[in-house]
Amino acid sequence: MGTLEDPEEDPVGEPVWEPIRRFYTRRVMLTAGVDIGGTKVFAVLVDEDGSVCERASHPTDPEAGTASIVLALDQLIGRTGPDAVLRTGSHQGSSSGSSSGPGAIGIAAAAYVAYPSGRIAFAPNLVYGRTDVAEAVRRRFQVDVVVENDANAAAWAEQQYGAGRGSDDTLMLTIGTGIGGGVVLRGELFRGHLGYAAEFGHITLVDGGPQCACGERGCLEALASGNAIGRMARDGIAGAPDSILRELTGDEPSRITGALVSEAAHAGDEFAAEVLQRAGRWLGTGLATLVNAFDPSVVVIGGSGAAAGWFLLEPARLELDRRLGRRRPIPPIVTAVLGNDAGAIGAASLARLRVAGHEWKN
Repeated sequence: MGTLEDPEEDPVGEPVWEPIRRFYTRRVMLTAGVDIGGTKVFAVLVDEDGSVCERASHPTDPEAGTASIVLALDQLIGRTGPDAVLRTGSHQGSSSGSSSGPGAIGIAAAAYVAYPSGRIAFAPNLVYGRTDVAEAVRRRFQVDVVVENDANAAAWAEQQYGAGRGSDDTLMLTIGTGIGGGVVLRGELFRGHLGYAAEFGHITLVDGGPQCACGERGCLEALASGNAIGRMARDGIAGAPDSILRELTGDEPSRITGALVSEAAHAGDEFAAEVLQRAGRWLGTGLATLVNAFDPSVVVIGGSGAAAGWFLLEPARLELDRRLGRRRPIPPIVTAVLGNDAGAIGAASLARLRVAGHEWKN
């Protein structure tokens, strides 16, 4: 192939020039996602592929949740340079190829979140100061803001970028202190009439069962959450004199938590494994109801409870199969892959969709 100084000729005598290759840098809008927990507000900047570009965190003030969100965002955005949000508030990327601050903000809240307003209707463990969190954050940062239930946001992230990728019908349970849930049906996040759908932790399994944090008894959360696992171990430790939980807690049963039970089970403790097996059976019982209701192609288990792994999930699989396997295929139960990032990544993705003008069918 010829150069400008010495072009080649084609068979009919016309010069053939080397084509000029032009390289274009596509503008990328970053969105911020915030996951507000009981002790820490976690904020990330996320690109359109769900990759985290920047992180920041700030302690949660349990009496001022909205202020805690703003402080975490201030810290995150401050790392991208002064006035970053003002440069990108019109949702335009910077001339360098990527926006240096968020073009929109998504907030994942452990609360009943009204849809589509984003108002906090009920939050059991946190005082927000004002229920219209979206408006407070919007005024501060001058970008579109979306507020979503944290488990919904995590389910959306796992369906888009994680363990549920490739499945249009994904059901997720987040097992931590309590149990949250989210469901994606036919590629759409399902919120229900008011936005309060998928509160799976509060389906009743045992009439008059253990007390739940919601005030009712016998909820799935009261039988299979991290708090429930810790309670069952504390109640039974007197009959397990050889359990390493005694050593881990200095022989003080009140210090036993779900996380310590998981740690002990992985270290070979039979009593801890039995506790997790019991919780796993209750988890499988709850999943049988949810699979009957939603018919997902995959069930994703996330949250700190997923760290229990096989000890919790294998009994759940067996119980689910025992209850439903004779009459229908059982969807696989898999562990989440996005970890603690899921809620914030999902919130950021939902904010991006808001900017793009996506209209949800439910």
